[in-house]
Amino acid sequence: MRWLFFFLLLVNVALAGYGYLHYTRPNPDAKIVDFQMNADKIRIVPEPVIPAAQRAARQPTACLEWGSFGDLELRRVSEALAPMVLDERITARKQEVTTDWWVFMPPQGSRARMDRKADELVDLGITDFVKISEAGRWRYAISLGTFQKEDGARAYLTELRGKGIRTGEVGRREQRTLQTTLVIRAPSPEESTQLVELARRFPGSDMRATEC
Repeated sequence: MRWLFFFLLLVNVALAGYGYLHYTRPNPDAKIVDFQMNADKIRIVPEPVIPAAQRAARQPTACLEWGSFGDLELRRVSEALAPMVLDERITARKQEVTTDWWVFMPPQGSRARMDRKADELVDLGITDFVKISEAGRWRYAISLGTFQKEDGARAYLTELRGKGIRTGEVGRREQRTLQTTLVIRAPSPEESTQLVELARRFPGSDMRATEC
């Protein structure tokens, strides 16, 4: 029975040692505080203050593009824009485009008759026209203006009829011409409203907002 005594003694010693170690070892949860930042050392960094001038410089500038116009329409549009005094804020961008429509007076049959018809136009106060002299289907016709869209051509013909033109026509005639798009920089809300209203007087033209 002595072996049973020593076995029980060893078991008691082991249990006592386990209990001692369990209650004396450090609590791991207590270490969490050591890894936390001190609240008194936390500070909020404010966003940097950006001057108004820099903020404005970072924002894209809005522009209005309006066009495109042949030489004839461009002169009329420029006259309509003059009262707005846009000055250096308006620039012109020229590009070669294909026009599909024109207002014209049919071929007159001879140079002499074409010249007489041209004189009649001048008497009516119409000076924006081109006499066509080269050989071909349209020889001795008179071009009164070229347009990218039919609406623009018909609107101009209506205007000409109000001035006394009776034999003008609108027709299709594809040709490459140099036209102009106007760019208006940073228009105010009031100016934008005026420009949109003005564009309605020129059917066939397009106006759109874009970044400068």
